[in-house]
Amino acid sequence: MNSLQTRQLSSAISRRPNCLTRQHGLTLIELMISMVIGLVLVGGVLSIFVTTNQTAKLNDNLMRVQEDARGAFEVMARDIREAGQNPCGSRKVANVLRDAGGAIPVWTDWNLGTLRGYDNTEDEAAIKAIGTTDTARVTGTDAVLVIKTGQDENTVASHDATVDKRFVLTASSNYKVNDIAFVCDALSSAIFQINTVSGGSGLTGNKIDHGADSTTNMNCDDFLSYSTPVTTCPTALKVFDNTQPATPEVKLAPLMSSFWYVGYVGNDQSKRSLYRSSITRSGTGGTTIIMATDEIIPDVQDLQITYLTRDGTTGALASNWVDATAVTDWADDDTTAQVVAVKLDLTLQTTDKVSATQTPIQRHLIHVVALRNRDVFVSP
Repeated sequence: MNSLQTRQLSSAISRRPNCLTRQHGLTLIELMISMVIGLVLVGGVLSIFVTTNQTAKLNDNLMRVQEDARGAFEVMARDIREAGQNPCGSRKVANVLRDAGGAIPVWTDWNLGTLRGYDNTEDEAAIKAIGTTDTARVTGTDAVLVIKTGQDENTVASHDATVDKRFVLTASSNYKVNDIAFVCDALSSAIFQINTVSGGSGLTGNKIDHGADSTTNMNCDDFLSYSTPVTTCPTALKVFDNTQPATPEVKLAPLMSSFWYVGYVGNDQSKRSLYRSSITRSGTGGTTIIMATDEIIPDVQDLQITYLTRDGTTGALASNWVDATAVTDWADDDTTAQVVAVKLDLTLQTTDKVSATQTPIQRHLIHVVALRNRDVFVSP
């Protein structure tokens, strides 16, 4: 190789890039910028996720409030709408039930009114008192008592009012000893506690004894006649008998009472629910009748009830809804200011703390119920 070729080769080698000297990694500044950009992207994704999750949680809680309110209004409205319902429509009701003090139990006192309201400070200790313990009624909230008969009524074939004090039904029944029953024809009715239940002619539970027994039931006597004053134990004979052609049809049905109120859940006074107390035989197969409490809807904070009345003589409706304390007579046939409709104002609260300030959200919902058996035509 001559000198010219040597110089050319050296020049070519000097012009070839040196890979080792031109290759290099990220600098610290580039790495920090990359990390910041990544964190911003991750933070944005997390923010979207949290916001979406919070919105979904809020919507779920509000939807649950709406569903709970709809369920509460449906059950309460059905009870209130049917206040005073009985299979025969008779208004004269004899009551032979007496408590230990000799008075008619408040939850069976049909003649006092089949719909009775209690304002926020009016106590009803005989059913559920105002207090601070589990299921106790919350002070400042309203309550309402509804009395009616159940839907599973039975037809009475015959009635022995003198010897056996027994109703014979046309079909089998599910009545148990000490159940509270309502018997009626088109002329009058009677409320009593079942003394014995037996069967016959291939039927089960079709023989219902209404005899009084001071050791086992609350019946003050065997008689079922309507008389005045209604607080006096009946003393005259009343035969509910379908065997005579001129006698109206006789029906026997269970007595139903419901006491609606807002109460505490456990001993935590921050938790409240809507409760209903109803007639129940104590324990499994128990013989004592009590008003047992069932939780209907959770997270109900308040219940306020107002009433619309009507003049029983002129048929004119009142111009304003009033509190329970303004109703002077709850009797079904009161002619001065008969209650014909009920307005329910429920305050429900979300289960979770989903507001902007991390507190539960409350909603007021209102429902109006007209009493079915008091909806009569009034000519203009």
